[in-house]
Amino acid sequence: MNHRIILRSAAVVATLYGIILVVAPNTLMDMYRSELVEGSGMYFAMLTGAMLLGWGVMNWAASNAPQIAEIHYVLIGNLVALSICFLVSLFRQLTYAFAPESGWLNVGIFLVFSVLFGWLYMSSPAGYRLHARARPA
Repeated sequence: MNHRIILRSAAVVATLYGIILVVAPNTLMDMYRSELVEGSGMYFAMLTGAMLLGWGVMNWAASNAPQIAEIHYVLIGNLVALSICFLVSLFRQLTYAFAPESGWLNVGIFLVFSVLFGWLYMSSPAGYRLHARARPA
């Protein structure tokens, strides 16, 4: 699997969630069978959607890079953000008694993309050089 497929898949998922959150956040909340948002929660959901749209554009644009080493920092940013999202969503699902079962979808999405971006990062020449052991001469 090459970097283009992973980046474009992440871009599509981010863009879909972003559009829904910007245009109709409660539609997503309803799909997840979660509490509806209003007031500042609505505002925060819409800002999060806007950020996801930007993330989608960034990943789609980065997918056009001919060499994976050219997008090293995009890979790091995705890896860090998605790993933190995975941990937060897993913690919420395990500790919050009223977390909807549909929240496990988020856990799965974040886990899959964390693993994929981790693999991309470690397989890129820049990531490999950063973590390769120095060999004695």
